[in-house]
Amino acid sequence: MTEVNFYTGVPDRQVYACRLLRKTQAAGLTVGIWGPMRLLERLDQTLWTFDPGEFLPHLLLRADTPAPLRERTPILLSDQLDALAGCQVLLNFEPGVPPGLERFERVLELVSTDAEQVAAGRGRFKAYKALGLTLNHHVMSA
Repeated sequence: MTEVNFYTGVPDRQVYACRLLRKTQAAGLTVGIWGPMRLLERLDQTLWTFDPGEFLPHLLLRADTPAPLRERTPILLSDQLDALAGCQVLLNFEPGVPPGLERFERVLELVSTDAEQVAAGRGRFKAYKALGLTLNHHVMSA
C-alpha cells in the first residue's frame, strides 16, 4: 500500500525537495517528480546549483528523451505522470491527488506556509485519508 509523507511549514519547497532527493538517492530509490513544467524547469536548475560539491543525477523528461537514458537516471522530472510510472517514489508538485498513485511505494508532499498551499495540502491530506492510505506528517520549523 502506498505511504504518503507530508512535510508542512516548508519555507522553500525547491530547496527542501533537493534535501529529500539527496536522502532518497542515498537510499537507492528512484524518484519521479510531477508538476507544472515551469516549476520543474526551476527545480532542474536548483538541482544543478543546490550544492556545488555534490551532484544529484536527474533528468527533465521531454518527448524525445531516449529510453536508455530514462532507465539509468534515478531522479526524473515530468509534467506527464505516466512518464514516471517506473519510479518507486513520487514527489507531487501538482495541486491535486495524483491519479493511479498506487503504482508508487511512497508519495511525498511538500507544503509551504503560503495560505493557498496550506489549503491545497489540507485537501490532499483529506483525500489520501479517505483512500485509506498510510499518512505521515512532518512539521518543519523555520
